[in-house]
Amino acid sequence: MVKKKAEGKDTIYLVPHTHYDAIWSFTKEDYFYINMLLILKEVAELVEKTDYKFLIEQTFLLEELEWRYPELFSKITKQIKEGKIEVADGEYLMADTMLPDGETLIREILIGKRYVKEKFGVDVPVMWQADSFGLNAQLPQIYKKSGYKYVAFRRGIPENKPTEFMWEGLDGTRILTHWMPLGYRAGLDLNLAKLDESYEKLKDGAATSRILMPSGSGVTMPQPETPDAVKAWNEKNGKKALMKIATPREFFEALEEEVKDQNLVVRKGEMYSGKYSEIFPDCCSSRMWIKQGLCNYENWLKCAERWGTLSSLLDSPYPSDELRESWRKILFIAFHDVVPGTGMDRGYDEVKQYFGFLRTYMRALCPRIFSRVIEKESQDGGVRSESGDIIVFNSLSWEVKNWLEMDLNFDRGEVVAIGGLKSDNEEIEVEVIRFTRYTDDSLKYARIGFVATVPAMGYKVYKILERAPRRYPFDPDFIRIHGNTIENRFFGVEVDPATGLIDVIKKGKEVCLHCKANELVLEEETGDLYYHRQRLCIPLKTETGEGVKYGAFRLKNFCIAKSPLRRVINVETDYYSLRWPYRLTEKMEPRIWRHKFLECTKKIIVYKGIPRIDFITTVMDKHPEARLRVRFSTNIKSQDYVCGSQFGAVSRPRSEVRCGGTREEDWVEEPRGVFPSLRWLDYSDGKKGLTIIHKGIPESEVRDGGVYLTLLRSISMLSSDGKTGPAIPVPEAREMKKYTFRYSIYPHEGDWWEAASYKQAQEFSADLEGVQLPKGIKLPLQRSFLKIYPGNVILSALKRAEIGDGVILRFYETKGEKTDAKITLFKEPKSVKAVNMLEEEDEAVVKELGQEGKRITLTVNPFEIVTLKLKF
Repeated sequence: MVKKKAEGKDTIYLVPHTHYDAIWSFTKEDYFYINMLLILKEVAELVEKTDYKFLIEQTFLLEELEWRYPELFSKITKQIKEGKIEVADGEYLMADTMLPDGETLIREILIGKRYVKEKFGVDVPVMWQADSFGLNAQLPQIYKKSGYKYVAFRRGIPENKPTEFMWEGLDGTRILTHWMPLGYRAGLDLNLAKLDESYEKLKDGAATSRILMPSGSGVTMPQPETPDAVKAWNEKNGKKALMKIATPREFFEALEEEVKDQNLVVRKGEMYSGKYSEIFPDCCSSRMWIKQGLCNYENWLKCAERWGTLSSLLDSPYPSDELRESWRKILFIAFHDVVPGTGMDRGYDEVKQYFGFLRTYMRALCPRIFSRVIEKESQDGGVRSESGDIIVFNSLSWEVKNWLEMDLNFDRGEVVAIGGLKSDNEEIEVEVIRFTRYTDDSLKYARIGFVATVPAMGYKVYKILERAPRRYPFDPDFIRIHGNTIENRFFGVEVDPATGLIDVIKKGKEVCLHCKANELVLEEETGDLYYHRQRLCIPLKTETGEGVKYGAFRLKNFCIAKSPLRRVINVETDYYSLRWPYRLTEKMEPRIWRHKFLECTKKIIVYKGIPRIDFITTVMDKHPEARLRVRFSTNIKSQDYVCGSQFGAVSRPRSEVRCGGTREEDWVEEPRGVFPSLRWLDYSDGKKGLTIIHKGIPESEVRDGGVYLTLLRSISMLSSDGKTGPAIPVPEAREMKKYTFRYSIYPHEGDWWEAASYKQAQEFSADLEGVQLPKGIKLPLQRSFLKIYPGNVILSALKRAEIGDGVILRFYETKGEKTDAKITLFKEPKSVKAVNMLEEEDEAVVKELGQEGKRITLTVNPFEIVTLKLKF
């Protein structure tokens, strides 16, 4: 730890600022009005007339200011160039860093910093994380590779002293960091006694004589008396500490100078502790439709961008305008009060509009991009080509074997039956899910499902067989059913016909994993958008019968549908708040059911040849003040588990939170037991494990051998006690509507590292895409445009460069293992260079690259994110 200098006095850097919320307790338009006309207009006047300085965070606000009030924008531009106003943070919008995809976080910075550079000609060296609900473990690397030198943040610190330290990310990157122990309001009250009180507290934790004192809050007006307050302080207290109006950059440069020959404390990993500041982990289950929507459109947009880039390399136009607009909508939704769902109802009207925009854009854009690829590939005369009926696209950087469904339409008399599919010498089975026929009995329409094996970042072409496919004598894959037990070569699934619940058994060489899966757990919810609370120490009810005696789940229907490729367990169950008799239930069957407040249908899908079990759970919620979770009870005993995170994975402790337990002493926010995960989490003991994969269901808890995913929370208030925000009713957050949840389990031997859980998660998230081919078109039967080997090096982005004609290729190592990687392209690049995340050449990111024709080789360090710029 750095020791303070024995001689000299402290310097207090008073930083006037306001924190901008795109939406929260006001609408977007309200916040525009407040920030532009009531705050920034006055700021510009103060800066012009006095020695006042100010901090502006996000470029989304500045862009709007430029368009609406060009004269005010011109004045602020001049002041930014003069250094009197500093842009710190500099993102397009200050994103939540735990819930969005890592690529989304990079784009927030890329778009924001490019705007600052273009409009004001300045850099943004300070990341000012004023309000994000915790910080993920890869941010030191992201920030350093995006041109930041310093970080100031408010939430999630695990140790409070010293407040200045080196923050180390998963890959070992370190960045000079300051934690705001009094939040961003330390110097808000300019009363001298209050300033002195804040100073003493800040000094107590500071590593040096440099004291950062933020003077502002959310949507807070500038204080014209600030220069006089500083003058008064210096007259009274100047002998012990000199106060100056400053910007964050001034503080950090002085701090850096003071510690340059000394060693600061190093803190590693994510900043996600409630010990000294709130991080609101329960908001990971507020307004689940936003989390689901962001996850869906992030995946869709990344795939569209990858194929749009490849189509441009095949000499088709790049859809830059559509992609740019779509990314901006995603970046708004990723904002730290949007995706957590912690604002008032009207604020989310904007999100609904953006989801509608993205749905319309993506439904039109993706088929158009695929059509261009098909058109260009059909013109390649140098490759063996054949006609086909279906083309399947894989957007991942390794060969994928996965289930997909697609719709086909036929002319009269064209096809009578679909018995299978053929690609070269390969013939595969097909499930016809539904169909319609013409009057001559030929097919008019069919929806089919099949398991395709498609090359890395490429496609495969299939022809329809009207006969059954050829059977292979030594096919290791099978699926069979005996009574209510389903088996494939990976595991067995036994269905309880009384409840519709399943038991999964995976037998390994030395161990056996047993899991009772997909059990609904209904609990009381008396909290708000920020916190789950309950008075009961038992559930309202579980599907196995735990909980309040009066209510129960009632199985309505159960059946198992069979096809050559899968078994689909269909379950319909309802929850009633009252059944009768409700005493002596072990002896008496219920005769009367009343007050149905939950309707649920479950599809549980076991495949031939795929080591996952997929779940599609549809819930019609009518129960106010309830939390609904799904539980997977295992025979695993381990103290921790692993969660997928942005560009990697992090370990989390098993929950020890108990209802009615004692509060952790001196914690600002008592431990909640729940954590966010990105795409997947894995609970294993080193010999056996269970990976749970999801699409936008981030909140999880591991407790007593059980893994819980929170499906929804029914909430009535933004803040029930008025402490975390205004006590505003939020009737839309009661979630009394229909929801569909998609998640999966992957039982495995060994741990997540050996089982490559991250690959299963990527394959579940990035669907294979099927397209019906125009008649008579001829294509190569299969093609890979990009392959990255080995599989622990994962593609994050393939896009056109922001400037010039280059292509950006970004990937990362996800196991924490130093890896020699090989990248194989479909055409030879003229040049390949490592660049930073702003797509600029940077001495700090130089990599030793080997290139031989279409192949690039390099060594990727554990959890390293690499960005390459290629020119063709």
